[in-house]
Amino acid sequence: MLLAAAAALCFTGTAQSQQMCNGSFPNLITDVCYDCIFPISIMGGFVNLGGSSEDYSTGVSGAPICICTNNLGVGTPVSLWEPRYMVDTTNKPGCMPLLGGIDINTPYNAAEYGGEKTTTGALKGKRKSAFMHVNEYVNPIMTALGVVVNNPCLDNRSFDVPFLSWADPTWNDDALSLMLTPYAYPFAGVPSVAAELPDAISATVGFPMEILFWVAGAWGPMYPLNGNVAIANTPEQVSHLMIARLFAKMHAAGAGQATAGQEALNSCGALGVPQLVMDKRQYKTNRVFPFPDNLCTPIGRPLPFQEIGAARPQDKDYGYIVFQRKDCCATTSLAN
Repeated sequence: MLLAAAAALCFTGTAQSQQMCNGSFPNLITDVCYDCIFPISIMGGFVNLGGSSEDYSTGVSGAPICICTNNLGVGTPVSLWEPRYMVDTTNKPGCMPLLGGIDINTPYNAAEYGGEKTTTGALKGKRKSAFMHVNEYVNPIMTALGVVVNNPCLDNRSFDVPFLSWADPTWNDDALSLMLTPYAYPFAGVPSVAAELPDAISATVGFPMEILFWVAGAWGPMYPLNGNVAIANTPEQVSHLMIARLFAKMHAAGAGQATAGQEALNSCGALGVPQLVMDKRQYKTNRVFPFPDNLCTPIGRPLPFQEIGAARPQDKDYGYIVFQRKDCCATTSLAN
């Protein structure tokens, strides 16, 4: 028995150590679905570009001008979906698919490999769970490409890597993760399952329901904000859920901002205002690796089209561009 157990451990360790890190740098010209930027509204809706594209009401005033007291500026309201982030998901700690598939030696959690696990219960039959790592990159594409120069509404930050799940001690620990969001305890179990269907329906026909912040529609429960997924249907579903949880986690930690709504507009800045409980409507994804899906996917939307050809056995790593809804006051300063 001991020999068998030792052999099994050796086999598992060997299999994990041989796991490849696949990836490629996204082509920002051809891989990104730029239709996801639309609709663009200017002057409170007086000018609309791409009006047939999906959007939701952020409650912003329809006034054609806006005023900023923080920089003595007056301008015009502008709304759009800005491609601000890249996110990749992987089973291998230290693997960074969207950085060309580089594989770094992690000083922490080096043995915490992701993957799927099937268990058999006495009453519920077989159930598949999963664990996955995620990396976040700040990469404002429109600024990086120089499409618009010196625009106060666009994120002008340089490339950065604000989150690596292998470096987060809560990413594989449910109890530790819930300490960050104690308000999520009442929504575990039945309340979570009951809210998934209406949220999924809402996301199917448009965008998810802001009030149901504890679920991610058809993707599963939002909490705990880590890599453990109790019910894993497909790799694409798990991967999308990792994105939703990542941004909910960044908001809960005070590192995520709301860029849509009247308060964001009045802030007259490109980065938005703090928002501890994420309004999940403000994000949508576009897969660029292992191959582009050319789709704009709000959080919680069922993924039948995204999953076409995306569940190949060799695909363990995925990469996405994340668009964020933005309401901004494009100002001309009066201070000088």
